[in-house]
Amino acid sequence: MKCKRLILLFCLTLFLLPLRSQTTDDLLERRIKQIEDIEISAESKEELIEFLYSLKTNPLNLNSAKESELQLLGLDDFQIFSLHHYISETGELKSIHELSVINGFTPQLIEEILPFVCVKPMRYQPSLRLDSVFTKGKHELRTQYKQILEKSKGYLRQDGKGYQGMPFSSQLRYNFSYFDRLEFSFVADKDAGEPSLIDYYSAQLTLRNISFVQQLTIGDYRLNFGEGLAIGQGFSLSYLNNDAILKNRNFGIKPHRSSTEYGYNRGIAANLKLWNTDLFLFASIDKIDYSGSILTTGLHRTESEITKKDSNLARMFGSHLNYENKGLQLGTTFLYYDYQDSIKHNSSAYQQYYFSGKQNSVLSVNASYLYKRLRFFAEGAMSQNKAKAFLCGAQINLAYKTLLSFSLRNYDKDYQSFYANSIGVQTKIANEQGFNINFSHRLNSKLSYYLAADFFRFPFQTYISQEGAKGMKIRGEINYNPSEKTLLRLTYKFNNREEDVKQGDTEILHYNILQQIQLYLQTQLTENFYLHSRTGYSHTHTFSSNKDNGYYFLVEGIYKHKNFPLQLNLRYAYFDTKNYDNRFSVYEYNLPMNYSVASLYDVGHRGYLFCKINLTKKIELSLRYAATLFTEKEEISSGNDQIPHSHKQEVGFQIHIKLP
Repeated sequence: MKCKRLILLFCLTLFLLPLRSQTTDDLLERRIKQIEDIEISAESKEELIEFLYSLKTNPLNLNSAKESELQLLGLDDFQIFSLHHYISETGELKSIHELSVINGFTPQLIEEILPFVCVKPMRYQPSLRLDSVFTKGKHELRTQYKQILEKSKGYLRQDGKGYQGMPFSSQLRYNFSYFDRLEFSFVADKDAGEPSLIDYYSAQLTLRNISFVQQLTIGDYRLNFGEGLAIGQGFSLSYLNNDAILKNRNFGIKPHRSSTEYGYNRGIAANLKLWNTDLFLFASIDKIDYSGSILTTGLHRTESEITKKDSNLARMFGSHLNYENKGLQLGTTFLYYDYQDSIKHNSSAYQQYYFSGKQNSVLSVNASYLYKRLRFFAEGAMSQNKAKAFLCGAQINLAYKTLLSFSLRNYDKDYQSFYANSIGVQTKIANEQGFNINFSHRLNSKLSYYLAADFFRFPFQTYISQEGAKGMKIRGEINYNPSEKTLLRLTYKFNNREEDVKQGDTEILHYNILQQIQLYLQTQLTENFYLHSRTGYSHTHTFSSNKDNGYYFLVEGIYKHKNFPLQLNLRYAYFDTKNYDNRFSVYEYNLPMNYSVASLYDVGHRGYLFCKINLTKKIELSLRYAATLFTEKEEISSGNDQIPHSHKQEVGFQIHIKLP
């Protein structure tokens, strides 16, 4: 049996060697572009980028990888089930090429995940002896500088209400990793206009696999359990994503290594493994920006913003107990948090059920069951005021890359959890009911499509409606790969939501309709030159039949030399979207570890030049220049950000050093 398996592995290795033709950066950029249209924050997208970059340094061991880690790589439930079933039946993987005989793993999929995974014995644990840690550990240092060349009003004011610092942002990131057993990170950051050279810092130390302690993180971290109704921090796919995946990624404890200044905890968190049960314990205490309510901008540029910095204290502790066996997961989460000074809101009627006061607690129960191609999941939560939130759903893998999923949600208008992040149209997980259905299907190696719809209702008033309102979202996508070098993608988005409009002296509910269609083309013209182009058209229909249209088109050339470590990107875009609702958010290449989209609004031109070059095997330099020119206005933005010109220019550079 062993002899036959060795012969099979040898043949597979010879057959699959050509899969390494694409670089790690190529595959990472492809994964980043896949999340461009997902309706989640840029901060959440940076969390995924950070995770993928970390896997470049320390690839994921497929023999011991957690389900949530495999999901972040892009694997669906059936592929994860097939991998675990294969390992349980035949033993640990001996080679990465063994994936080709596992149901659901195609050569294309293996190619996409190859740079981020490895195969090692399941119980392989490098020693934590100091001599091993310091001789075999890996260091990464990134330093970054960015600036808008035109000075805005905030830098020109002399009345004491302007920006107090210099008009540039800077960042320093240091990461140390020792296989998957130890990692340390430090981040220092300054936003443009802030007077301090270091306005924000973050640090964490994480140890893994020490007896029954699976993970211990001291410093800054994020938490994600169940479906996120009690606590869901960091990256989680939107309910409208082209993989049709609805189940939340339960990564448990994740070290916070980014420059995002909110949405994390500062303290200690531990994961204790007891047979088939994981016990998570966590506690946090941190200063927060406060002005009666919690501020999350992270900006401290004016005297007013500086006085609000760290002016309140937030304390949080809790636990999560998770049992897992043969596809069944059962969990319960308890969370308590309080503030030194009471949280308040203004007198708006729609905010009357928002959390106010000093302390709150949340209790939730979640369950999930996976059997081959079928997964059920659910979570119910209750806040201290007895208000409830409930979510349930199912995912069915009908065939390879063919997934049908749906979910139901019901969040009470007065449900309160500051840390919640789950399926929903609104930012707060409250005052919402909805049904969501997704279908993703790969017809063959060249053609795939995705279709989804979400129907929602707000029982109580919102910030744009004095009464309960309803609406729907529809999204579709078609991908066509006529060859390995060419991709054609067509996307469609339809949003329809009720909001208040004035009719005489009264307010009435009226549907606000948005439709957007975009066409993408990516092709490799020569060995070293790639061409990307896209165009989009949007249409809005508001009260009294007011109709507006908008459009844009762009073209981008990318040069990557096969034998010389150089990449050059040059893009030009024209846009005409006079109505703000018709704007487009378009992904742009930016400095590594930064997720960037350009908001194409108004009428004008936008372009950028991006350059990345390896000065040595250990030092990488990235440079970027971007400019926007508006043709129908002489001022940009408003308030302190107002620029008295029709143009805006941005520059930036980053140095990345890897040791050893």
